[in-house]
Amino acid sequence: MDGTALLRGQMESMHGILEAAIGDCPNNVLATKLPGSTNTSVAAIYAHTVFGEDGLLNGLARGTTPVYYAGGWAQKIGVEMPQGGLEPDWDVKYDLGLFRAYAAAVYQSTDDYLASASDAEFDRIVDPGFAPPMPVKAFVGNILLWHIATHQGEISALKGAQGINGLVLTH
Repeated sequence: MDGTALLRGQMESMHGILEAAIGDCPNNVLATKLPGSTNTSVAAIYAHTVFGEDGLLNGLARGTTPVYYAGGWAQKIGVEMPQGGLEPDWDVKYDLGLFRAYAAAVYQSTDDYLASASDAEFDRIVDPGFAPPMPVKAFVGNILLWHIATHQGEISALKGAQGINGLVLTH
């Protein structure tokens, strides 16, 4: 398996696991910030994860306009794209189905980019500012994949703490 196929497969798997975690989340669980918790709500974590992929890959690494702006999602979803990390008090509300449509557009953009990137593009150095400079392939393989996996785990744990099965991966 070549590097491109590996990265595409890993991102597809992580997207699928994140969507499996969020897909059956009821609105009351989506919006709840547990008392005494330093975590924010499932809604905020999911939005942060998707916004993060869009902003980090499209905006930072590629230097292009994020899907959020290019696809008119800013007006559609009515949630402002944050310009930094996940704030514990971020209280965000949105239509989950609509936000998942935005997420699907981000995932497609990521896959299209990975499918078309040359070896030279994958070897190009990107400086994220919060980690050492690294090749694009390492940025995707380490930063983006780790980000999705970590936040998917938070979402699953928060669902579990509220009595909902955190992650169902049966087909």
